This record gives sequence, C-alpha cells and structure tokens, in this order.
Amino acid sequence: QDYVEAETLCLEAIRIREKVLGNEHPDYATSVDFLASTYLRMGKYEDAEPLYLKAKTIRANVLGKEHPDFAVSLLNLTAFYSTIGNFEKAELPALEAIAIQKKLLGKEDLILAKSQIYLATVYSNMGNYEKSEPLFLEAIAIQEKNLGKTHSDYAASLYGLAVLYGNMGNYEKAELYFLEALAIREKLFGKEHTFYAEILDKLTILNIHIGNY
Repeated sequence: QDYVEAETLCLEAIRIREKVLGNEHPDYATSVDFLASTYLRMGKYEDAEPLYLKAKTIRANVLGKEHPDFAVSLLNLTAFYSTIGNFEKAELPALEAIAIQKKLLGKEDLILAKSQIYLATVYSNMGNYEKSEPLFLEAIAIQEKNLGKTHSDYAASLYGLAVLYGNMGNYEKAELYFLEALAIREKLFGKEHTFYAEILDKLTILNIHIGNY
C-alpha cells in the first residue's frame, strides 16, 4: 500500500515537473529517478531499468558526463543491476562513477568511499576477491579518517569486508572484522537490533565452517 501511494506521488511529481520545466530538466530527471527506485523496491524491475537509463541520459545531456549528479545516475544503475543479480552489468557504471568522483572530490572523500564500497561488494559477489579487497580497505581507511571507528557506516563497511574474507576462506580475518563491527553496533543500537543480530548470524555460520561447535 505504501509503495502504491509512493508510485502515485512520483507520477504526479513527474507530470508537474514535465509541464513546468520540460522533460530535459535535472529536476525532472530526479523525479524519474525516484519513480525508478520505487519500482525497484516493488520488484517491478522491467519498469525500473528504463527509467534509470532515462534519468542518466537527461543528466548526461543537460549537466554533462563529469557532473556529480551524472555519477549518481551511474551508481543508481549499479544498485539496480546488483539487486537483480547482474553483477557484470553493475561493474562498469560504478567504475565510471568512481572516476568522476575522484576527479571532482579527491581521493579521500566519503562519497567516493561509499562508491568504492558499492564496487567492492559487486566484485565480492562476482567472486573477484582480488579486486574487492583493496577497494574495501581503501574505503574503510577513508571512513576511519573522516568518521572515526564508532560510526555506523564504518561498521557496515567492516561487515562487508568480513563477508568478503569469509567467502575467501580467510575465517580468522572474517571473525576479527565481524567482531569489531558487532562491538560498534552493540554500542550504537543495542543487542536487540536487527543490525546486531545480522552479525550474530554470520558469526554462527563462520563458526560452523571453522568447526567450532
């Protein structure tokens, strides 16, 4: 019901912005993006993809391919393709977005770090661990420098790195980072939160792999 209402609101916003601004305006592209994200959450993938591509095309034409909003469109496509399990297609837009962000923001920006985590996760899901690990480590270093070691985003990145090491069979490193992320989430959210339970589940599976029953 909430998604149906969100769809209705997005469609109305698109109608208004197209009437007032035209269909080649950045704000119109933003509304198109919102509708695409709504369809993604609804599982209407065939409806979402062309909208993400439409928003990307508008931003490329109006803002240029080195604008931060164009990078956002690229990352939206990465998120979309990752959600449907097409990790090969998710890789290229993430690489392009990261190149743009490095040029615009520098190599120690938190927005860049988040994009690197996206790409690292894509590589992890592809089984390309050699490319995934350095991206995770670089992004985590940026987050540690800018956010400190008690931030939820830092904990989420540690969690992703721990999952990677688990997939690699490096259970010692996986356990180390799971435990660090667990301690942060316990402090931030308490022991009754799903974020805390998520890591407990992973530690349980990890101990089964190790044979530590």
